[in-house]
Amino acid sequence: MTEVETPKNELAINPNLITALIQGTNQGLEMTGLVPEAVGASNLAQTRRSISVLIGLVGDSNGTLTVNMSERAMLYLSGKMLFEDQEEVTEENVDAICEIGNMIAGCTKEALTDSKYAVENISVPSMIFGAKYDVHFTRGIDTCTIEFSLTDMPFAFFDDRIFTVTISLLRRVA
Repeated sequence: MTEVETPKNELAINPNLITALIQGTNQGLEMTGLVPEAVGASNLAQTRRSISVLIGLVGDSNGTLTVNMSERAMLYLSGKMLFEDQEEVTEENVDAICEIGNMIAGCTKEALTDSKYAVENISVPSMIFGAKYDVHFTRGIDTCTIEFSLTDMPFAFFDDRIFTVTISLLRRVA
């Protein structure tokens, strides 16, 4: 992947991170049969929904990848992976959503291979249940959040159709 420079007076989101997150998310969700639509981008790491899967990234760049969604979206995505509708949070669908996060992180890692954001390893996924939270990083961290829409999810659950994937990386300087 060749590096693209951000023109002045444009959003300060690295286009290589945007491309890698969209590609990694779409490839990571292939097993579910879903192709979410990317509907927004930001350089903020905010979580507005109650379920997060957190994966550590280590290599030339170090950081995290977070997939944030509502409980309903978690049940929907895990149901697609398990080929069975999910009605309530269980150990089985928690494992499934962690595996989805793991696949998204692995595919994003591969998409970053030839960039200045190369990552060699990913951690075991962690699940965060609970209130919304913001993540603040020290200077030198490049962050990109992509909002995706699960357009196959019923329209009645419009707010639950949106989930985010965030990558925050500290590039090795030397």
